[in-house]
Amino acid sequence: MLKSFLLYIFNKRYAGKNLWFCNRIFEDISFMPYPVNKCCHSTKMPYSPPVIYTEPIKKFDFIDYLTKLDDLMHYNQTGNSPCWGCKFLVKQLVPKYNPKESLKFITINHFTKCNSNCIYCGIRHKTEDIKFRLLPVLKQITNQKMINNDVLFNWGGGEPTLCSEFEEIAQYLHSHNFRQAVNSSGILFSQAILDGMLDGSMSIQISPDSGTSETYFKIKRQNNFDKVWENIKKYAQAPDMLFVKYIFFSLSANENDVRLFINKCVEVGVKNIVIDCESNSANNPRSPFGNITKEIINLALLMKHLAQENNIKYEISYQWRGEHKKFIEDN
Repeated sequence: MLKSFLLYIFNKRYAGKNLWFCNRIFEDISFMPYPVNKCCHSTKMPYSPPVIYTEPIKKFDFIDYLTKLDDLMHYNQTGNSPCWGCKFLVKQLVPKYNPKESLKFITINHFTKCNSNCIYCGIRHKTEDIKFRLLPVLKQITNQKMINNDVLFNWGGGEPTLCSEFEEIAQYLHSHNFRQAVNSSGILFSQAILDGMLDGSMSIQISPDSGTSETYFKIKRQNNFDKVWENIKKYAQAPDMLFVKYIFFSLSANENDVRLFINKCVEVGVKNIVIDCESNSANNPRSPFGNITKEIINLALLMKHLAQENNIKYEISYQWRGEHKKFIEDN
């Protein structure tokens, strides 16, 4: 009864009104080591997605969750919100909020343990595993029927294959026919991931960001270039579920690496690439790596053309500034 009343009040306050809004406010949730964020798609720099819980969440309470949404919706109308400055926050008609099957993108980021040391990564404590068990919370949200049938569970981190809950959570999600996407360093091969890829329930994205071991080392600060490409070749047994990403910024942007990256993709059987850019370089005027230049954009365009020549599908990431993304897509 209370839930229905509070939903009525919430929708009376916001639904059908032209307000500052982003669909991710209703559709996303991102579990971090300590806070719980609303999303992981913030384009505001320094990176600052809205926090809805400041402490690890041990039990999911819908009424408390709705209160957090109400706070965020309110602050987004005042200009006093972390969402301000993100390109996804735009004035639009707010749809009616129905919690049933509302969650469509859930990020699993509650661990920071990693076997790489990417220069652009903001994670400091890369030897720490989970701070709390997430599986019980996911079960509570599932039981409340808040998860959409087309949901995507996005594994971030840290390195998912090092997370002590990885296989347990992955098996639970698989048992409910939920899709999973794993963002991995590719240093460790996982048979569990390949099995999920082969049955179409799981995809993997690996970001070598280079075509040579020298550039790889500068960016990743470890020497696993050959091992990563060996594992990419193993995952290429399920080519439609494998995505290999190249993050463009000052350290990765040169023609030799771009051409050799495509050559490696052809060699090991990659069918899908993601042409991305480093988020600070794209969105932060004070980026430590410099900004996205015309030269970098042209190298991304070259990668697109080489992909086309080799029958490799490509995706242009949302991280690019709108005009840069359009230029790469249209030329």
